[in-house]
Amino acid sequence: MDYVNLWPGDRVKWRKVAFTINSTWQDGTADLWDADNNTLIEKVPASELEAI
Repeated sequence: MDYVNLWPGDRVKWRKVAFTINSTWQDGTADLWDADNNTLIEKVPASELEAI
């Protein structure tokens, strides 16, 4: 997955769970929002994300 194709608001899978990207960072990480659990997961490497 090429990191430049990920933007805030995009839906992705990380560890087989769906998330929404909350923000992206120049260091190649993204913050993920799990709306069901109201949880923000910070600094996930973009290489671990799969667009859905």
